[in-house]
Amino acid sequence: MRRFVALPCLACLALAVLACGPSSGTGAQEPQPGGPADGGAQQATGSSGTAEAGTSTRVLPMTPVQRPTGHNLTAAQEAVVRGLDAYAAARYGEAEAAYEEATTLDPTYADAFLGLGRARYKQQDLAGARQALETAVELRPEYGPNHAALGTVLFDLQEIDAAERELKSAAQLDETDASSLERLGVLYRQQRRFEDAISAYQQALQRAPDDPEILNNLGVAYRKLRRYDESVAAHQRAVAAQPDNALFHFNLAVAFRGQGQAQLAIAEYRSATNLDPSLADAYHDLGLLLADQGDDEGAIEALRKYLELAPTDTEGIDQVRQFLEELEQ
Repeated sequence: MRRFVALPCLACLALAVLACGPSSGTGAQEPQPGGPADGGAQQATGSSGTAEAGTSTRVLPMTPVQRPTGHNLTAAQEAVVRGLDAYAAARYGEAEAAYEEATTLDPTYADAFLGLGRARYKQQDLAGARQALETAVELRPEYGPNHAALGTVLFDLQEIDAAERELKSAAQLDETDASSLERLGVLYRQQRRFEDAISAYQQALQRAPDDPEILNNLGVAYRKLRRYDESVAAHQRAVAAQPDNALFHFNLAVAFRGQGQAQLAIAEYRSATNLDPSLADAYHDLGLLLADQGDDEGAIEALRKYLELAPTDTEGIDQVRQFLEELEQ
């Protein structure tokens, strides 16, 4: 007998999380997870590769603050060199001290403030990073990567209007910067401004064609508007570009399910769990879909696996247990 239980979606959309990598002199941005929404994947606690359940993360190549060269460096430039070396060795406190010395020696040295913002950001000092990056922007307002770095910090501080302004400035000043546009898309998605998110992702793809993370985010935004055909197309391109990404397969499965293509969805859920056996919500959705298709044995196996992986306080988990008991009878 075909059946389906209406349980709350327990997943988070797989968002591309950004780390801007603009031209030399930038403050590199670290990946930050987006907020939760229905339709994505949850990984078991402790699984590697994610900063948060259902968050797809990446770090773009980071171009550091421009390294001073030559035989007659100023004392401020020498301090920046020490800051760069310390930062590269992950000695962020030491890097911060060196950049602070440089900014004291030369209060007009924009790259030193940029480096200082980077080092503070690495240490989760968002207020301090903001202060340094605001100075970098003030000293060199025509430089897009300064705005990109500040926009990232403001994004993390959830100062949405200011973050939007800085990210737009970054994208306008640096025509190669796709990451700021992608982060704008994430910002708009969090505000449920899905049409704006789609526009931002499409602009980002003009600068970084076939980027799988941007395509994945675009597919998610289409899905939020129930534009499932466009969602499937975007997710298929993401999967083709990065076939070993479990979250991409998961999101394609959700889009197929939105289209009503159950067998294609089941195949993608299975691909997701094969690639990442800790992807709890893939087992959850797979189990429910198999039950709806009358495959009780497959549904029982998938839901048991889900219960092994999901945190015990997960919303709706008691309903899953009850449904599993009914299947097992």
